This record gives sequence, C-alpha cells and structure tokens, in this order.
Amino acid sequence: MHRPELKSGLFRELLDAAPDPTVIVDADGTIVLVNRQVERVLGHRREELVGQPVEVLVPMRFRATHPHRREGFVRHPSARPMSSSLQLCAVHRDGHEVPVEISLSPLETESGLLVSAALRDISERRRMEAEADRLRDELIATVSHELRTPLTSVIGYSELLADLPEEEVGARARRLVEVIRRNAARELRLVDDLLTMAFLDGERLRVQRAPMDLAAMAGHVVTDQIPAARAAGVELLLEAERVPAVSGDHDRLVQVLENLLTNAVKFTPAGGRVTVRVCEHDGDPVLQVTDTGVGVEPEELPRLFERLYRTPSAVAAQVQGAGLGLSIVQKLVAAHDGTVAVESERGRGSTFRVRLRYSGHDGRETASV
Repeated sequence: MHRPELKSGLFRELLDAAPDPTVIVDADGTIVLVNRQVERVLGHRREELVGQPVEVLVPMRFRATHPHRREGFVRHPSARPMSSSLQLCAVHRDGHEVPVEISLSPLETESGLLVSAALRDISERRRMEAEADRLRDELIATVSHELRTPLTSVIGYSELLADLPEEEVGARARRLVEVIRRNAARELRLVDDLLTMAFLDGERLRVQRAPMDLAAMAGHVVTDQIPAARAAGVELLLEAERVPAVSGDHDRLVQVLENLLTNAVKFTPAGGRVTVRVCEHDGDPVLQVTDTGVGVEPEELPRLFERLYRTPSAVAAQVQGAGLGLSIVQKLVAAHDGTVAVESERGRGSTFRVRLRYSGHDGRETASV
C-alpha cells in the first residue's frame, strides 16, 4: 500500500465504516490518518490531529514513557492488543480522559511501516463495573450487620451462660448451651468466609504486611482451637522453631491457620492428632499443618483449592462445610507472595504447607498488596 492510497476515497470510506475510533501513525509516531469515530468519541477534528505526534492523545502522566513503548512495537510489529494490565485512556479534546481498549496492527507499505490503533470506548463498562462494586460493598455491609452482629451476640451470651455456676445451670442445659455456641460459631465462620470471598472476588481485600512473629501467632491460634479439638476427641500439638520475623498481615494469616486447623480437625477421627509446625525450609519460613485424618485420593488433590469443591467422601459422610476454606487459604497466601501445597494419602492423613517470606533486608522486604 502506498501512502497516497491511505487518502484514497475507498480507503477512507472503509476506515470511516469501522465502529471504533482508529488512528494510523507512521514509525516515528506521527499521526497520518484518523477516522470519523475519533471525532465523535474524542472530539478532535481530523485536520487538528494529522501531522501531530500520537502522544497528544496520551494522558500527560504516560507521555514520557510512551515513545519507548511505541518504538518497541515498531521493532517487533504484530497484531495484538495493548497490555490488559494497564488502565488505558485517550485524551478528549476538552482534556478529560476516555477509558479505552487498544488493538494495534502493523500496516506494511512501500514507504515504510505504519501502525493502526483501534480504540474501543469502554466508559459504559467501567461505569457498570463501578456500580457492581458499589452494590457488592452494600451487600457486604448488610450481610456483616444483619448476620454477623446477631451471631456474635448469640455466641457471647451462650458463653456467659456456660460460665454460670452449676447450681444455676444444670448439666443438661449446659450441654444445650454448648450446642448453641458451637453452631453459632460455625455459622459465624461461614459468614466470615463469605465476606472474605466477596472481597477477594472484587480485588478489594487489603493485605497490610508488617514484620510479625509467626511462631507466636501460631501459638495463640492453637491455644484458641484446643477446646474445639478436644471436643472432637482430637489432640492438637504445636512444634515451633525460632525463625526470623515474617512479612505478613497478622489477621489474615490467623485466618489462614484457623481455616487449615478447622479443616484438619473436621477430617480427623476421634483419637487422632493434628500438629502445627513452624519451621524454615530452603531458606523460607513455613507454616505446616499435619493431621492423621482420612486423607484424600490422589485424583482429588488438584481440585482441593477450588471454590465450593468438596470431596466425594466428605459429601458421602455429610461432613459440614461449604467448600470455601481452602480456596480462601490459597488466595490469602498468594496475596502474601507465598505458596500453599498439600500432600495426602487416603487413610493416613494430610499435610498442608504454607511457604511465606521473611521481613527485613537482603531480599526480605516488607510489602503490601
């Protein structure tokens, strides 16, 4: 294609028929041609843009780096979208920014390489996404207030009743109160899991990382979980080595360990044992939970961290749970730049191993997500 042909009537008609704003630039980034959709969406007149550097359509904060990106495309031209990880915008004639998706295509001509950039206006999509985020936040606030608050109250009052003297609360009533407390606590955990999953889905959950003592955190969680484990007839042990401070969000790592422990106790028969271990492996801090429970079949292992997945044996045994805990564990660990792995053998138990990062220097930097 010769450059004069770009200005031919047929080519311009085809370009104007395109549904999206399209800008054609040369290898130096000079605008050669635009279609009428550019005028409609961005407000710029064609004669104002032709001959200008394409950076006039780029937000000011990106103009310094845009030539480098443009030159990279010219060196390795291929039809492709611009990075989906970038929040792309084009500058309207009045100065406001229009969110867009951009697809790039090389045009080989006898006079050199040209680049066609098709811009799709996604303003309405962004508006709908913002509205969806608002509705999600509203639902989360409602669920938190209408479900979490009364459950917390039920648990609190049941614990007060359980602490009354024997003569005021008979043995049978005390057992019933414990049933109330246990079931309310389970429902509260489910509500917390649902709220956490909603935040994770919306990518709105903040992980505030700071130096923390992993062994101390594990000790507190194990102490809190001993009564529930004892009620299930399961021995709960802690083996903690002294390791340097870990870069983590204390509350979220508590949630990780609580989910792993709840899962381990749930699938360990009475008389079994659950061991929490804090140690170092290959230079990284590790939080490990091992049980002597029912274990998992090899073909089920790849699906354990899927949301709402429950193993066939758990379903058959009517083990309570929504299948959210391990999915949340994986997402929270990933938010810490860590990994979680599982080893299991049917009938012999499972080991979940969470690998985290140290806090401090020489690669052990505090970070936030």
